[in-house]
Amino acid sequence: MNVTRRLLDFVFLTLAWLAQGSGLAFGPGHLPPGVETFSGGPIALDLVHDRIFLCDSANHRVLVYDISSGGLGSAPLAVIGQPDTRSTALNGTGEVTPNNRGLAFPDGIAYDAGRDGVWVGDFLNNRVLFFDTRRLTNYPRAEYVIGQKGFRVADAGAGRHNLSGPSGVALSADGKRLFVSDTLNHRVLVFEIELLSSGLAAFGVIGQRDFSAREPGTSAQSLSAPAGLAVDANDQLYVADSENNRVLLFNTLPLRLRHPSSSTIVRDADEALRLTNAALQSRFTPEADRGELVSVSAYAVFGQPDFESAESASGTGGLCCPTAIALDEVNQWMFVADAGNNRIVAYDGNAGDPMRARAIIGQPDPDACSPQPADKGLHDPVGLAIDIVESKLWVSESGNQRLGVYRLNDN
Repeated sequence: MNVTRRLLDFVFLTLAWLAQGSGLAFGPGHLPPGVETFSGGPIALDLVHDRIFLCDSANHRVLVYDISSGGLGSAPLAVIGQPDTRSTALNGTGEVTPNNRGLAFPDGIAYDAGRDGVWVGDFLNNRVLFFDTRRLTNYPRAEYVIGQKGFRVADAGAGRHNLSGPSGVALSADGKRLFVSDTLNHRVLVFEIELLSSGLAAFGVIGQRDFSAREPGTSAQSLSAPAGLAVDANDQLYVADSENNRVLLFNTLPLRLRHPSSSTIVRDADEALRLTNAALQSRFTPEADRGELVSVSAYAVFGQPDFESAESASGTGGLCCPTAIALDEVNQWMFVADAGNNRIVAYDGNAGDPMRARAIIGQPDPDACSPQPADKGLHDPVGLAIDIVESKLWVSESGNQRLGVYRLNDN
């Protein structure tokens, strides 16, 4: 019996964090080993080398741990953004001017298996950095920078080369494209990274009509403060559109996209979560003269009744400021960190109505949304990562300042 079979009817998962003695629950009283403080942030897993990368956002660093034992190792393997485990200074130096080693509120992370490195959304420095993780050391030097002309510049801007408050980052299924939530420009930029260099120009923009526009909006083609991202094996892009209180689903497989023929909301399970590439191709017409990703429309929305609505809500159909997304493609589940409702919402792609939550973690019922103490539930979850091999969901909380694990088993 897998996760899908376990949830034949709607279930509210109010699982307690695993016992402190198991080494799988860490919080204010039981910090991640080897550090004196932890603020929470996005998460990335490297299951090939049994490592987890934890954005400790307010402490301006990324903590790297071994997870081969099932929990965190006895101390960080390395600290990215700081010279040691005690340092928490802005940019690693306490100076406003950035450099090629420090971070300023890292708010997005993705592991790049093809390069054995991590992409980090460096929010306050308006850039994305790439770090080689083949040889882990404290305070490593970034190899590449996107969004700035150099490592000592932090200018905010729009256009093809600039970023303003980048957060979520994700890679395409083949690892050749990088998606970046350019949060304060209310868009997602797409970069070709097969031939990697610093200062890359974006070739695609999602959420704006062109590369110079930067206004928020509520439609199938607009975004408002996008945060976490996820990409599935069919190159469908999931965007946590935080200020619109929804998750949008885009097809990004074609390199040249124009307006779809229709903005009809897709509500069938096969369409919403299991559409084939062939079926999606017909929704777009190619732009003949430019190899750009432009004017892209979402074809599905979670958390709202339509593409023009943006009200926050709880229940099984609502969301409030979603921040992170994790996909279980084997069992067809999507997990969303519904931060404003202090919960995790799970959607079942095999359900009759896949656009409504089938399970909730962190609250006693679907309408509850208050912050929960550490022994009762969740408080501002901001990071998610799923280990499909071990059937575990890693969760990082800002409010309870902890990292924990939920087991997704048959019980």
